[in-house]
Amino acid sequence: VFTVIVSTAMHLIWNLRNERLFEFKPLTSEREIRKRWLLMINGTSKRDRLLTNRARFGALATKKQLVLETWSGTLLDEDYLPEDWIRSKGALVGIWPVTRKNGVG
Repeated sequence: VFTVIVSTAMHLIWNLRNERLFEFKPLTSEREIRKRWLLMINGTSKRDRLLTNRARFGALATKKQLVLETWSGTLLDEDYLPEDWIRSKGALVGIWPVTRKNGVG
């Protein structure tokens, strides 16, 4: 999962840079960056889960065990998910939400 996280972060950094330089957008807030990164990571996790569908992808489908092992230890409330959480809608990467600087979120 380290490679997935790093490559996703690099992709977001590249996008933010391009937005600032070529679209003349102002600097993005930390809260917005964190929100976008979390959307990207959860999107990657969802895509990996969808790619395990053998009925749809046949021999090209990703092995369930690979996805389970890749994302294990990163999921929100993982202890409460079923052992095979591939089809669970609530399987999101677990990252604490951003709070305001004064600690109130």
